[in-house]
Amino acid sequence: MANGADGVEGGQGFDFTFPAGQGIGGQGANCGFWGDDCAQVGGPGGPGVQGGSGGPGGPGGHGGTIDIEVNSFSVLITLSAKGGVGGKGGKGGKGQDGGKGGQGGKGDDCELGRHGGNGGPGGNGGLGGFGGQGGNGGVIVVRTKNIADGNQASMDAGVGAGGKGGDFGSPGLAGAPGDDGLTTGNFSTSGDCEDMGPVPGWGTPGTTPTPPPLVNGLNPLNGANGNKGIAQLLQIT
Repeated sequence: MANGADGVEGGQGFDFTFPAGQGIGGQGANCGFWGDDCAQVGGPGGPGVQGGSGGPGGPGGHGGTIDIEVNSFSVLITLSAKGGVGGKGGKGGKGQDGGKGGQGGKGDDCELGRHGGNGGPGGNGGLGGFGGQGGNGGVIVVRTKNIADGNQASMDAGVGAGGKGGDFGSPGLAGAPGDDGLTTGNFSTSGDCEDMGPVPGWGTPGTTPTPPPLVNGLNPLNGANGNKGIAQLLQIT
């Protein structure tokens, strides 16, 4: 056997293990003798970042060379010098979770505390890496005076298949809504501060990337196949 080695799998893309930044906290109420300024709602949570792309798969090794000369060769003997299979592309990394909404401003004993901000959207999953190039087939040459057990030799100098494209990473989670600002003390609300503002919502989760369209029926993330080698059985005198 003189088969080429298979390529190694590509490295995994960067996983986000921490969420995006929290939204800015809302300003507290401004209590004054001539009137109060309402507290402000919290700011939206930060958007998550897409996970890192997977690394490319390693190339398959080329088949080696088998060159022999014997008096008699049995076709029942199998000789192989195939190219190695390309390595699979690395998996995409996990998308970053959306940031939590900022806390609403405090009422400061004169107005209602306000609602927090909306949660941030999660980041998309990372793209899978490209598959590695398949190895070329090697060279098999057998020179013999006598061919035994038939006339169809089992010699394989075939191509190494291209590596498969990597898997996509998982998407980031939706960010949580921010906490409400505190309402404290006894007071009468101002006409323009009669509620706590809009109720915040969760952010949207990230998405898993859409697979690319096929090209001639093949996944464009897959590596290319290697080239076919040479296999010859020669009868000499």
